[in-house]
Amino acid sequence: MPAWELRAGRCQWSGPQEGKALPAPLEACGPLLSLGTESLLVVRTRPTWTLQWKGGGRAWSDRSPVSRAKQALPRAGGHRREQVEGMAWAAGTGATGRREQGGLRAEGGGEAAARPQPRNSGVRPRQPQTPPPQPSPASDSPQTLPSLSPLPRLRHPPRPSPASDSPLAAAGTLPLVTVFPFLQAKEALAMSNGTPRGGSASVWSERLTLGLDLAYKLLMGTVWINAHGLKDAAAPVGGCKENGSAWHGGPDGLYEYLHPVGIPPRPQGPPQLLDYDKFGLSAPPVLPSGTSPASATAPYGVFVAGRFQNPSSRSSRPVLGSGGRICAHVAEGGAKDIREAVEAAHKAAAAWASRVPGSRASALWALADAVSQRSQELAEQLVEVTGSDLADTRTEVVLSIARLRAWGAQVHAQGAGLHSAGPHGPFLRLREALGVLAIVCPEEQPLLAFVSLIAPALAWGNAIVAVPSGACPLPALQLCQDMAGLLPPGLVNVVTGDRDHLTRCLALHQDVPALWYFGSAQGSQFVEWASAGNLKAVWANGGRSRCWDREGEGAGPELGLRAARTKALWLSLGDI
Repeated sequence: MPAWELRAGRCQWSGPQEGKALPAPLEACGPLLSLGTESLLVVRTRPTWTLQWKGGGRAWSDRSPVSRAKQALPRAGGHRREQVEGMAWAAGTGATGRREQGGLRAEGGGEAAARPQPRNSGVRPRQPQTPPPQPSPASDSPQTLPSLSPLPRLRHPPRPSPASDSPLAAAGTLPLVTVFPFLQAKEALAMSNGTPRGGSASVWSERLTLGLDLAYKLLMGTVWINAHGLKDAAAPVGGCKENGSAWHGGPDGLYEYLHPVGIPPRPQGPPQLLDYDKFGLSAPPVLPSGTSPASATAPYGVFVAGRFQNPSSRSSRPVLGSGGRICAHVAEGGAKDIREAVEAAHKAAAAWASRVPGSRASALWALADAVSQRSQELAEQLVEVTGSDLADTRTEVVLSIARLRAWGAQVHAQGAGLHSAGPHGPFLRLREALGVLAIVCPEEQPLLAFVSLIAPALAWGNAIVAVPSGACPLPALQLCQDMAGLLPPGLVNVVTGDRDHLTRCLALHQDVPALWYFGSAQGSQFVEWASAGNLKAVWANGGRSRCWDREGEGAGPELGLRAARTKALWLSLGDI
């Protein structure tokens, strides 16, 4: 087990607006950000309406520090979102939907909103000043029925459409409880994963297999099955999406305060003066004076969706060798190429993450065999571009092959750990893929750094959008020729071009949940500032170079920890 040392720098907040405001004053400082969890309930048919409100009461009685802060500041982003299946919705609204439920009073509208009210109180909650907009009869969008209106003849519950969702529900401020009906479990899963935050959720169902399936597929940091608010010191608490990427509790919370021994920490200091509006907007001229634009090989395109294609700019940039001679031309990628690469990665992410570990390991080993077959060609190409000795470049190729095989072997060690947590029941510690991971590779050791970054990401089930080394992108493009036949289309996408411009496109992209940046200090500062848009998980080097040929820096446990996120899945026990 590698040694770790204590580090500082962590910030936790209790609302999405506060979280989005923090990266601006904290850029270049490297703190870890985490948002307090919110409550989401998914109710299936079997549990009774009384049991459902019992679960809601547990959500409100959660006495954690984060929950107490939310109860004191209800507009800071804490509320309960409830999703009820059709039959349970009909039974609940027909029998008790118009009465007070455990101190909560229901209202009509685009969604059922329940707000805390004292018992025997004659004061009705204030209705919203502006009613939610209703689609016109000529509109093609579906009509949204009032939540407490009589059910249609077919006894189907009213189905809220994404276009008619209340802005208050989307912002997570008011009302305190939002109730959405659903007809099938897939619909409930899509509605749950479509929320901007991913803190905690509970699934209520007497069908354990269905409850486990829903809990496993929910994009949440903590999921309880037939329970709510269970805690243990060994259980990690965190989230994803707008809930940040940091953790507290368990080994994951401990790693937040530790740093691997032997790896210098990122430089600390005040942020540099940087114009964020102009960073990466324009690319400098790519053809220096006194050089010829001719090259012996055809220009490379951008590698998107499993094939090389022309860039949107219809232009290319030269790759200069150690003597100033042009070795090749690569594509000048831009914002449109990044958008297409992210779309292709999203299409391939779900299927790759759902593969069994053995299948992912076989793909990495096959890629390692393909690299070994062209090892001499890659070594000579590195000599031509970088000017290094042939012995050093051969060592770099051999290390790259070893990294692919090592991460392929570690795939078999992935799995869930069952932990005992007292009389309430055990919990599973799951490690899940991030989804689409953007990687901006460093300039040094172009082949080894590229392989060392994409190998752990692929091993943990992520789809990748990579920006290779700007000075020597040819080894990464050579690997793309092998990946076109060995990996699914869109799993690895490589876009060449101006690094600052491509970094800006990736950092501001709202569908990229995680970004690794290894470049300049200004670039690290910019990606941390830009991460406030969707609170993406950012790992930046702060301008410090890493020794990729060292095992601790190029293949250490930190890469595996960054390549996946943790989920705590609680399995509550019954009463005998």
